[in-house]
Amino acid sequence: MKKSNESFIKGALILSLGGLFAKILGALYRIPLTNIVGSYGMGLYQLVFPPYILFLTVAQCGVPVALSKLIAEKNQLGKPHEGKKIFQLALLILGVSGLVCAGVMASLSKVIARFQGNSDTALAFVIVAPALVFVPITNVLKAYFQGNMNMTPSGVTTVIEQIVKLAVGLTCAIHFMPDVQKAVMGAVFAITVSEFCSLSIMLGVYLAKRKQTPLVRLQREDCKPLSAQMFVLAVPVALGGIAMQMSQVIDSVMVVNLLDVGSATELYGLWTGPVNSMLGLPIALSSGVAVSALPAVTKAYVGCDKQKLNQSFNSAIKLTMVIALPCALGMTALSKPILSLLYGALPAEEIHIASVLLSLSGASIVFLAVLQTAVSVCQAVGKPYATVVIVSLSIVVKALLNLVLLPMDNINIYGAAISETMCYLFATVCVIIYLKVKVGLKLDFAQSFLKPLSAGMLMTLCITLFVALAEKFVSSALGTLLLIGASGVVYFVAVFWLKVFDKNELKLASAKKG
Repeated sequence: MKKSNESFIKGALILSLGGLFAKILGALYRIPLTNIVGSYGMGLYQLVFPPYILFLTVAQCGVPVALSKLIAEKNQLGKPHEGKKIFQLALLILGVSGLVCAGVMASLSKVIARFQGNSDTALAFVIVAPALVFVPITNVLKAYFQGNMNMTPSGVTTVIEQIVKLAVGLTCAIHFMPDVQKAVMGAVFAITVSEFCSLSIMLGVYLAKRKQTPLVRLQREDCKPLSAQMFVLAVPVALGGIAMQMSQVIDSVMVVNLLDVGSATELYGLWTGPVNSMLGLPIALSSGVAVSALPAVTKAYVGCDKQKLNQSFNSAIKLTMVIALPCALGMTALSKPILSLLYGALPAEEIHIASVLLSLSGASIVFLAVLQTAVSVCQAVGKPYATVVIVSLSIVVKALLNLVLLPMDNINIYGAAISETMCYLFATVCVIIYLKVKVGLKLDFAQSFLKPLSAGMLMTLCITLFVALAEKFVSSALGTLLLIGASGVVYFVAVFWLKVFDKNELKLASAKKG
């Protein structure tokens, strides 16, 4: 394969921008979808995702992450042919596991729906089941390119996938309304269609690239040793992914069942629909840093270059903070104007509830973004089981807080936002401490945390002053958009003024290795 050899920062920016555009398209999709099917319809739609993602995590078995790391490692050791064999083995294994998981989820669709407390979602699990075959294979193809430090196919495919989902989903929802349940099923069908399109594109790109390199065939005698190498890494990744996804599964079960109100599904729809779609934008943007950090840190670790290892770690955390902080602070300060602008068709009371939820969970953007990057670093340095334990403990923290807060009349649905924020805070602090104590990675606190935070606080001060002086203007759509744009300018001017990135890091963002 002809490798692009993108630098870590450049690769992270490609994936982050691709993720951002995809999430913007996803938000553009969910906004009219919410306005079409209402909060109850979004509640049904969102109830599908936690079990689906959990089955998807099991189907993938952590293999794509392990594959990306192994390919980077084999390239560093001068054994790229072994990486290609592991890739072929991963395709075979995930093709089979995807089929099995799709069959199991479809057969248990009614059981899952009853367990969640709303039987109207049963058909949705059957409709989305084929995606459990498409997505694992797609992600193996993406991991192959990412392991070779070529992030472009993954970034582009992610955007195209969202365009297809938007077009098909809105068409189906409009066609089936006013039958809310059928409209939601149409939106779920769009997921399966978009994932099939994503798989088709990635296969096309891979086949085109494969013509440029000698073919390496997987032999039967290779399967056992290569499987052992892959699953040593994949098992803890899979366990960590399951633990992370359990956070959403817990909400899908506990919120509807613990809320002592008749509108539990509607409140769950607000929390997982408008609010989580806003929270997902910066997380998608920062997730590119975590994906790009894995092969970059792996190469430094395998090469026993401690200085480069520490530098890569700090660059990853710093870039994560620079991306996540302004989003978290901006959404916290402007939660109501933003949601009023995007979800104007919702009743004023529901917009108020959603705005409070967004403000309460704004800080979780920073914690989850840093956690994603830190977990990726742990995987790169061969310490994946530590993150499994830490994330599992954080899920216990969330479940306990949900049990206490959700039934309380004066807290209600807001308990979900509080418990999620505390869950990610606990996990992030623990992983950072672990990396310092067990791996010896020294975090440059001033450069990676304090400088981005200072720039973010300056931006927040400007927002606060502007809202205080021109509250009526900010409440308008034009005022909200102008303030968001001006805040972004203030933040990035402050980032350069405070010299958050040094000259070498800025050069890396555009440079290519030979």
